Amino acid sequence: MYALGIDGGGSRTRALLCDAYGQIIGEGLSGGTNPRTSSAAELKAHLQEAIEQATRSIDCSKIVSAHFGLAGAGEADTRAKVRTITKELLGKQTACTIGHDLEIALTGGLANKTGIVLVAGTGSACYGRTCDGRSAKCGDWGDLVDDVGSGSWIGLRALQACVSQTDGRLTESLLKQAVMGFLKIDHMNTFKARIHDSGLSRSERARLAPIILNLASAGDAASIAIVAEGVGSLSNCVFSTSRQLGIKAPSVLLSGGLLKHAYFSNSLEAALKARIPSAIITQPILSPTAGAVLMALKAVNCEISDGNIDKLKEASYS
Repeated sequence: MYALGIDGGGSRTRALLCDAYGQIIGEGLSGGTNPRTSSAAELKAHLQEAIEQATRSIDCSKIVSAHFGLAGAGEADTRAKVRTITKELLGKQTACTIGHDLEIALTGGLANKTGIVLVAGTGSACYGRTCDGRSAKCGDWGDLVDDVGSGSWIGLRALQACVSQTDGRLTESLLKQAVMGFLKIDHMNTFKARIHDSGLSRSERARLAPIILNLASAGDAASIAIVAEGVGSLSNCVFSTSRQLGIKAPSVLLSGGLLKHAYFSNSLEAALKARIPSAIITQPILSPTAGAVLMALKAVNCEISDGNIDKLKEASYS
């Protein structure tokens, strides 16, 4: 028997096929499968591509379970849309479960143990689960109203600081010239046209974040203030999640692209320890895709041993 795990995001989808012992059989990679931002045709095509790559060496009728952990699949109506597609891609013999990407990040990162995952990448969100099955989520309301401390949020705050420095509400600093350079404008007279006419997407704003983090690490006061506000808001998400679940000393898994920047990761860890002194900050043991495999195995009551975990580590960062 085989179990299939899918980790689907806005720009990339990973598939991982394993046997009942956690031995990796195949892997796949394709485009984005966020059901809120991808059309049904794109969703199906990208899922099919990733699954075909991962299963090319086996008879797909022997896949007994599959779990799809997709960004944007937190609501029942969205999962129903995905379920229709999974039935078309996999046979009736495959038990398919669908959930959001935070679940598989937590399951993989803590190797099937309970705790809290905080994601800070293009967007941000926090999710926790207890040993008795209770769960809670904080954030994940989208970039228009939320995404605190994320790359897109830092980019937005930098744009706001830039205009405030221009008209004297804030003291000018290196941030203003850095933002103008990022936007490829020579004068603030063209700022409105660049932002409102040409547009600046969520993912584009997120690409401004590393520039601000570099400025903060070099001592730019405006950038330091933005990062401090961001990590403070993220630590509050963890505090809120732990309070909802009644966890006094949570294991907190930190995940997402912003954690690759030392200044951000150090600032976030400091903010977390200040907000929740008893928190145990940890690094991921398995990848989210491996977490999806664990959830697929669990769905068919397959016992998960330390041996399963050890074998799945081979796929953690591939």
